[in-house]
Amino acid sequence: MRLLPELRDIPTQIRTSRLVLRCPREGDGARFHDAVHASLPELKPWLTWVQNHLDVEGGEASLRQAASQFHIRQELRYLIFDKAGDTLLGSTGFHALDWRVPKGEIGYWIDTRHAGRGYVTEAIAALTEFGLKTIGFRRIEIRCDPLNERSHAVARRLNYQLDGHLVNNTVAPDDPSRLCDTLVFLGYRYWRKRHWNAR
Repeated sequence: MRLLPELRDIPTQIRTSRLVLRCPREGDGARFHDAVHASLPELKPWLTWVQNHLDVEGGEASLRQAASQFHIRQELRYLIFDKAGDTLLGSTGFHALDWRVPKGEIGYWIDTRHAGRGYVTEAIAALTEFGLKTIGFRRIEIRCDPLNERSHAVARRLNYQLDGHLVNNTVAPDDPSRLCDTLVFLGYRYWRKRHWNAR
């Protein structure tokens, strides 16, 4: 008998050498809003949800909903903080979950003011290992627009394998009249390189 998703024991916090990834909490909305607002020019071409950016109140409501979804294992969203837990650097997590496999898709963004320091790579490396080793995912994907070079550079840096190139798969977040392709990367090569070959 398979364990119901709601009953799975999934930690709400993950630590790396420089970062803390944790589930959203009440009161995170203001810092979340500030990080998104500072990064709008970089985020708008790639993310649908930032096109009508929410105010602080809306950001708080969004994070509370994310926390609720985490609780029932519908989505597993983590905010990225510095090691001290004081500065919100961005967001990541697993969405498009299918517990029958089980599998998930990693999404991520970084506050532009903290870009270029390797934080995203560090966070996604930790999340990949966490997903495969702790949660037991059999498939982890990263999906991104081929034109979003910084995003798929993270996948390639972590030895994700290109699994497919979907042509005219979706509409552009900032221009619904324009169609976009989607690159699909798989994360098992990352795990194999770091663990299986070491055995």
